[in-house]
Amino acid sequence: MQAVERHYPLAQKYFHLKTQLLGLDKLKNTDIYAPITAETEVVSFPQAQALIQTAFGRFSEQFAAIATDFFNRRWIDAEVRVGKRGGAFCAALSPHHHPYVLCSYNDTSRDVSTVAHELGHGIHYWLARRQNLLNYDAPLVLAETASVFAEILLTRHLLTEAKSPAVRRALLCDTLEEMYGTVFRQTALTRFEMLAHAKRQSGQLSAEDIGMLWWREQEKVFGESVEMIPSYRWGWSYIPHFIHSRFYCYSYSFGELLTLALFQRYLDEGEAFVPHYLRLLESGGSQRPEHALAQLGIDINQPEFWNRGFRVIEGFLADLQETL
Repeated sequence: MQAVERHYPLAQKYFHLKTQLLGLDKLKNTDIYAPITAETEVVSFPQAQALIQTAFGRFSEQFAAIATDFFNRRWIDAEVRVGKRGGAFCAALSPHHHPYVLCSYNDTSRDVSTVAHELGHGIHYWLARRQNLLNYDAPLVLAETASVFAEILLTRHLLTEAKSPAVRRALLCDTLEEMYGTVFRQTALTRFEMLAHAKRQSGQLSAEDIGMLWWREQEKVFGESVEMIPSYRWGWSYIPHFIHSRFYCYSYSFGELLTLALFQRYLDEGEAFVPHYLRLLESGGSQRPEHALAQLGIDINQPEFWNRGFRVIEGFLADLQETL
């Protein structure tokens, strides 16, 4: 969390770029996820399959082969149907059954990324089949290790295939906004939650008190780059995690930044990194996160490891700057 807070200026740099892209004098917090273009790319499901298989294959033949099984054996329910539950997820019952990917594919580029993300989960479960039922599932902070990694593989492939600066720009904005929301925002949410519990020890807090604590932590992320609308003081009230799954938000920032750091290591080491990464996925939940990562020579108690993850974000920011 300290590493994330040291890098809040990266998020603010993106907000300044987004302000330029939208042609605004000042970005408001309601503009952060605004689309920069009204154009939408149509991507059929067979096209999505080809893109994902190619992106995964550039990383690992085994990655691509497992994903191909999901497509060919119809382990992906992507059909849009009346009454079908929304969202997307990967369902795995046990190490003795193959997992399923469930989603609703609407021929958008965002849907391609969603399928790649969920296939990452599917590959993770598939590789962890050697574990037993009790340690099959990866711990929460490692649960997104394969899914986010898979999504970045696809993003990098799409960037190489992009035919215009506008397409690259839109793709980079989607990617950076996802990273902001998962790394920077979730850290600010966790800091707010920690602060609220600490303050509560001294007495009961009013809604206004909680709103003030929320506002203070949001200001740290945004700095001078974003203007918060007055009603955002109550933004804490629409996040159910604070009530039903306390401190759950921490796992988002930990998991995403961990995966970014692993991806940067892959960029640094190339193919030599792949077998070590696959062994990490194969371990499922059989080891504590720090022990599983130690098998890769990683010490998560060292700030240098976490700083590595921000190099990926810096690279995407530099790419976006070039499209302006």
